[in-house]
Parts: sequence; C-alpha cells; structure tokens
Amino acid sequence: MAPTTQDRLVNITLVLIAAGLVAVSAAVTPSPTGMGTHERLGLPPCTFLKLTGIPCFSCGMTTSWAWMAHGHPWTSIKTQPMGALLFVATVAVGLASLFFLFRGGTVERRFNGYGRPVTIAFWAGLLGAWAFKIVETLAK
Repeated sequence: MAPTTQDRLVNITLVLIAAGLVAVSAAVTPSPTGMGTHERLGLPPCTFLKLTGIPCFSCGMTTSWAWMAHGHPWTSIKTQPMGALLFVATVAVGLASLFFLFRGGTVERRFNGYGRPVTIAFWAGLLGAWAFKIVETLAK
C-alpha cells in the first residue's frame, strides 16, 4: 500500500508527538519522592492530593516517564506502573508511525478492531495503578 498524503501527515504528527513527549521526559530530572516532577515543568501541585491527602490517578506519571527516559525502567514501574506502560506504548506508536510513514497506512488503520480490548486494558491498568499509588502513598 503506497503512502497517501493524509497517512503521511498522520504519521508525521504521531512521530513528532511521541518524540516531543520523550524529549521533555528526558529533559526533566525525576523527583526522588515519586511525585511532583511535573512542577519542574511549571505546572501546579496536584490539587486532588492537596485536598484529600491521596494521589490522583495521574500522580507520578511525569516522574515515571522521566525515569523511563533516563533509562531506569524498574524505578519507573515502582513509581507509577501505568506511566511506564504508557511511555512504552508512546515509543511503540512513534516507531510504528515512522515505519508506516514509508510503508503506507497508519497505526489506527493497521490495528483497527482492537479498540475495545485496548480501552478495557487501559482503564483496568489506570485504576490498578491508581490503587497501587494510593496504597504506596498511605504506607509512607
């Protein structure tokens, strides 16, 4: 299948987004506390954590991504398991889009039909990682 202009634009966009996210993750120093790395990017502290004393579902994600980008996958997984998984998925989508840029097609079209299982796995992983982060935070 020859690449179309629309496929090329989609693939270039996905490659740039993935590369940008990985570059930002590599540029920031991960917080040793397991949370708060996003504040080094100028973002405010987690309001949910501040109000409730428990982390929100995305607490630790930026830190986890930073650990992955710095080559510490085990620390990333211990920090926020879903963050590590999303980092790997983002790199995979970026690399696949780079491949499809020259081969034709897009990630979405090539993996059409997997939407429901991927969505279920995403939400199960996110909720499981959130529970992990809550337990970890309360144990400290």
